[in-house]
Amino acid sequence: MTVGSAGSLRRLVTRSDGHPALVVPESGAVLSYAGLQRALDRAAGRLAAIGVREGDRVALAAANGPALIVAFLAVVASDAVAAPLNPTLGEAELTAELGDLRVSRLLHDGVASAVAAADRSDVPASVIGMAEGLLHIDGEAGSALETAGSPDALGLLLHTSGTTSKPKTVPIRQRNLVASTAAVADTYALSGDDVTACVMPLFHVHGLVATVLATLSTGGTVLLPRFRPSTFWDDAARHGVTWYTAVPTIHARLLTGTEVGGPLEHRIRFVRSCSAPLPTALWRRYEETIGVPLVEAYGMTEAAHQMASNPLPPRERRPGTVGLGTGTEVVALDDDWRPVPPGDEGEIAVRGPSVVDEYLDNPAATFAAFRNGWFRTGDVGRLSADGYLSLVGRVKELINRAGEKISPYEVEDVLLTHPSVAEAAAYPVPDEKYGEQVGVVIVLRGDATPRELTLYCAERLAAFKRPVRVTILDSIPKGPTGKIQRRNLAGLVGGGS
Repeated sequence: MTVGSAGSLRRLVTRSDGHPALVVPESGAVLSYAGLQRALDRAAGRLAAIGVREGDRVALAAANGPALIVAFLAVVASDAVAAPLNPTLGEAELTAELGDLRVSRLLHDGVASAVAAADRSDVPASVIGMAEGLLHIDGEAGSALETAGSPDALGLLLHTSGTTSKPKTVPIRQRNLVASTAAVADTYALSGDDVTACVMPLFHVHGLVATVLATLSTGGTVLLPRFRPSTFWDDAARHGVTWYTAVPTIHARLLTGTEVGGPLEHRIRFVRSCSAPLPTALWRRYEETIGVPLVEAYGMTEAAHQMASNPLPPRERRPGTVGLGTGTEVVALDDDWRPVPPGDEGEIAVRGPSVVDEYLDNPAATFAAFRNGWFRTGDVGRLSADGYLSLVGRVKELINRAGEKISPYEVEDVLLTHPSVAEAAAYPVPDEKYGEQVGVVIVLRGDATPRELTLYCAERLAAFKRPVRVTILDSIPKGPTGKIQRRNLAGLVGGGS
């Protein structure tokens, strides 16, 4: 079954039989497609009963699970706008989010900070939870109400990750979500035989689109485990998981303990990596250990997630690239919006049905990033003559040493080939003579000293790219979706070793 690239989000879920749609392994709860259709209709009726109307902004603060998924789909099917929030945020952070997004109602699963935030911001709040296969809102399931939704209606409000600047609000229309969902489903030939394990948070497009929507649109099964690396492979084997998608940090954690003890038992046919650069050393180690293709993809909130991906075998997976455009046109541009020749560096721009039109209430940012359907991503990269995209770094994260632009990814890739290095992150160190120099923070999995790692880089990098500061930490600061917070690193390590 292949999903089309037009239509409303509600019409993505076409299956209505007894095949499992959502499975919670810890509780054994299973929601079939017939049950999901029933739950969506009843949830839409309950939303209408509590006053949710077309265009209303409804915040969702809940843990990954069937309640959050049903609530999200029902909100969007009602032509209201869903705004999923990180349920682990504190009271002050959630209060700020509710005010910034100007929501009219909050749905939550009982998290205390959400209750307090709703009280502080005067936003009506309702508790959600699943019972007897139905979404209950404030303890009631509601009467059935068939809804379809409109392709042009706003479906999702999300903040950008804000790794280089203040987060912007991205208004994603239902048709954008449908187009990105179709790109994921088509790229990996997803079908009703597939089972995916949801290990990414559902307040971000990666988990929401690539894991949940792409799977439901093709009639497969979404496994919703409590993510624990120690039990993941047993869960995957027991439930017949055929693929999953995650950030590189999670792939690295899942390798821990698998490199000894014999081959793993699983039915996985491929694994997808997205939302942060995949180091080549990790890619090679993962494929050698797990024995399945690991394909790197490229997505952004402004494109409702997927923009490019390495293809599955027998087509070429090209290490160090994020593959080919998937449902989008991809170009590298100069400062004047003109394409640069293949192989030259430029700012990556994309155009296609998944790409949004603007930032919400931010005309200056919209003017800078959007033109004639094109969106400038803020990423610097190169396109090969045959269309494979290599990313160099964020425009604002490149390290500028006396005019030489240094990709943090290149420095990190070298360090990650050292047998004692588990994680590495490069960042700019202010320098009076050169403007900026390279600093790195390292998480070890063996024994190594900063001097040893500096010498290791000296043998493999040009002089101007070599780190002048190496700091060893227990962990590297990351955002909730696994992206390295480079702008925080210089302040964190100070004048470190």
